[in-house]
Amino acid sequence: MKNKNYIGFLWHAIFLSLTTTFTEVNTVIPALILSLGGSSFHVGVVSAIFIGLPVVTKLFFSSFLSSKNKKKPYLLLGINLRVLALISIAVTLIYYKSFSFIVILLLLYFELLVFSVGGAFASLPYVYLLGSLSKDLRINFFTRRQMISSVGMLLSVIIARYILSTWQYPTQYVILFSISATSLFIASMGFWQVKESSANVSERVYLKDILKNLPSLLKHDKNFALFLIYSNIMGAALALTPFYIGYAKNNFTLDGKLLSSLLLIQISGMFVASFLYPKIINKKGFKGVLKFRIYIHFFLPLIAVYIANKGSLIAYLFVFFFIGVIISARAVSEDAALIELSNESNRVIYSALSGTLNIAIIVVPLILGSLISVFSYEIIFIISSLFTLLAFPILSKITCPIDLETN
Repeated sequence: MKNKNYIGFLWHAIFLSLTTTFTEVNTVIPALILSLGGSSFHVGVVSAIFIGLPVVTKLFFSSFLSSKNKKKPYLLLGINLRVLALISIAVTLIYYKSFSFIVILLLLYFELLVFSVGGAFASLPYVYLLGSLSKDLRINFFTRRQMISSVGMLLSVIIARYILSTWQYPTQYVILFSISATSLFIASMGFWQVKESSANVSERVYLKDILKNLPSLLKHDKNFALFLIYSNIMGAALALTPFYIGYAKNNFTLDGKLLSSLLLIQISGMFVASFLYPKIINKKGFKGVLKFRIYIHFFLPLIAVYIANKGSLIAYLFVFFFIGVIISARAVSEDAALIELSNESNRVIYSALSGTLNIAIIVVPLILGSLISVFSYEIIFIISSLFTLLAFPILSKITCPIDLETN
C-alpha cells in the first residue's frame, strides 16, 4: 500500500509542475497584474492573496478536518476547487474588455483567492497522508519530488516561453491558465489510487479550543515555537520575491520575451538546486537547508540592487536563477521540517498553526507594496536583506532529528 501511495504522490508532483510554472507567483502572476495596468501596491495585494491569506484559513480547516477519519476526499475537493478557479480566470481574461479595470481586478482577486484557499485546504490532508509513508520513503520523496518537479518545470517553461513569446495579451494568459487547469486535474488522478486507513479520531477540535491551548502548546514544544518564529522571519523575506518583477519593469522593458526568459532562468535555478539539497540534507538534515535559505535571502536583494543600478539586463536574469534556488529550498525544507517536528496525532494542527501563525507572509506583501510606492525599491530591498539576519540565532536553537542522531 505504501509503495502505491508513494507512486501516487510522485504522479501528482509530475503534473503539478506544469500548473506551478504557468501560475508562478513571482513572475507570471505579478506580470499579469502589471499588464492590466496595476502598480506595486496591486502586486502586493495579489501576493497577500496568493501567498499569505491561504495560510490564515488553515487553522479553520484544521478544526474541520480534525474529526474526519478519512482525509483523502477533502484533498480531492481542494484540488478540484483550484481547477475550477483556473478555468474561471481563463474565461475572465477572454472577456476582459467587457469590464472596467477595477471590476476585472476584483474578479481576478476573487478567482486567485479561491485557487489559493483551495490549495490551503488541500495541503492539510496532503501533509497528513504524506506522514503515512515510512521515514525513509518520506525523505526519498521530498528529494525526488523536487528533482522530478524541477525537470517537469524546466520542460513546461519551454512551453510557457513559446506561449508568452508567440501570443499577445490576454491570449497568452488564457492559454497558460487553460493548460494549468487541465494539468492540475490530471495531477489529481495520482491521489485516486492512494489508499488511506481510517484514522482514530476523537471529537472535533474546535478553533476556540486550539487558540485556548496555543500558549500551553508553544510553551511545552519549544522546537515548534522557534520554528514559527523562523517561519515568520523567512515569510517576510519571501514576501519580497514577487517585487523583483516590478523592479525589472522599473529598470528594463517588461514584455513577453523578457518574462519568459525570467521564468526560464528561475526554473533553471530550481532544477540545479534540486541536485544540491539531497547532499545538504544527508549531511546537515533539513536544518541545513533552512540555514542555506537565510544566506540566499540576505544576499539576493543586495545583488539585485547592485545589478539594476549597473543597468545590466543579462546580469539581472541571474537574480531569478537564485529566486528559483530559494523556491526550491522552501519546497524541500518547510513541509519536511514540519513533519519531523510533529507526530501523527498533532500533524494536521501543527501544519495549520505553522501557516496561520505565519503573520508576516500575510501582512508584509501589503506593507511592501505600499512602502515601495512611497520610497524606492532600493531602500526596501536593503532593509529586507538586513531583517533576514534575525533568523540565524532562532534557527541555531531548533533541534533537528539529525542533531540528535549525531550526539
